Amino acid sequence: MAITFDERWFLGPDGRSRMRHVYSAGDLIGRVWRWHEDEPGEMIHEWFTAERMNGASYEPIAGEHATFEEALEHIVTYSVAQ
Repeated sequence: MAITFDERWFLGPDGRSRMRHVYSAGDLIGRVWRWHEDEPGEMIHEWFTAERMNGASYEPIAGEHATFEEALEHIVTYSVAQ
């Protein structure tokens, strides 16, 4: 099973989040969102969330993740289990 994802991050509707689509053998299986908070004078906090395709809509899975790879792994795991 060949897993691929968009090369670049797409801007989310809030103007701060970013998103990449995830594909298996060319079929859309989900998306990963990258989120961040940056308070003045503080370090930037970044996290990722995963959503799998469920029919014609997306379903959030497994909460927040520390890395893109971790979120991607959850999409792959849930897709294989279907």
